[in-house]
Amino acid sequence: MSTRDSLDAAIDKAVKHYSSLFVLPSFKKALLFLALLCVTGGLFSTVTLFPSFKGVIYGLALGFSIFLVDLFADYVTSRLILKRDPVYDLRRTMGLSLFSWLFWFLFVFIGVALALAFGDLRLWAKLCLLGFSAIIILRLIVFNSTTFASNKKILVSSLLQPFLCLAPFLFLWSVEYNLPIGLWLFLAYSPIIGLISSFIFTSALNSVGKKSLGVPSLSLFKAFLLNWIAGLTAPFEGFLEKLGREQDVEISILKFAASKPEAIIVVPSVHPGPFKNVGSSLLSSMLKEALEKEFDCTACVPHGLLGHEVDLTSQRQNQKVIKEVVAAANFSASETKASPLVKVSDGTATAYCQIFGKSAFLS
Repeated sequence: MSTRDSLDAAIDKAVKHYSSLFVLPSFKKALLFLALLCVTGGLFSTVTLFPSFKGVIYGLALGFSIFLVDLFADYVTSRLILKRDPVYDLRRTMGLSLFSWLFWFLFVFIGVALALAFGDLRLWAKLCLLGFSAIIILRLIVFNSTTFASNKKILVSSLLQPFLCLAPFLFLWSVEYNLPIGLWLFLAYSPIIGLISSFIFTSALNSVGKKSLGVPSLSLFKAFLLNWIAGLTAPFEGFLEKLGREQDVEISILKFAASKPEAIIVVPSVHPGPFKNVGSSLLSSMLKEALEKEFDCTACVPHGLLGHEVDLTSQRQNQKVIKEVVAAANFSASETKASPLVKVSDGTATAYCQIFGKSAFLS
């Protein structure tokens, strides 16, 4: 397979599956899943360690507490801290918290198992704190990778939910035994460790993009997210403008007219891509609309035999092409003869050809 075919196949495959990225449940389902996870997780962990009526009370109190606290943290994050961010509405913020809890409860349950095995409740607390530290790193990486918010807002959004949700655990532990000074020291330096770890990870990711394309990987990914979620083209097209190169574009125009234009066929040497509304993806329909408006006729813009290597980079380039095509189409049709339509097929592919004057139209 040639490099061009390989590139086209890779981009087409990515476009085919891009809509399946970051699939999240609806708001109501996310809320229900979060409530079930928090309540059942809190209840299971405490009842397992305290198999009594007291354990049930502890478990229900812990489960409902972390659910309500998490809901408050998600609301503050989406509606106040990241209120202007097009990615993090309440549903997506809650989806991140839901995933965080799945990860956190894994550590909690391991701690419960170790506490039962060794008869030491402190192991439950230690594993819970280890999970707390892990989701700080997780949230820092996710927010750094998916939002253009300031570093301050990213930091607050990353730390708010874990610290608030840790409070019910701390209260429960303080009821059963005295909290050691080491725990408070851990709470102090865990955000620092999280910051350093996430910085190392995101820097490694960005270096890949810088080496291959000259732009940070995560910045490119954020721009893609803004287009996919909010339909914004400018951020992603800004990168395409930097990565693209200028070249002449050939436009073939076939015009049918009598006293006035009846139909126009335009075949630009531009590929409608790369995806969605980015670059020249909508150029065919935009050209058709502009020509029909200008000449009051039927316009057709078929797909040329081209690949993604000739995608336009931005809406600005689209307007350049449209302006030139409309101007070039303002000519008088001079040929009066046309050949019969010829069809050729080998069983796999079919080709049509018709000659208009000195021009051949192949399809």
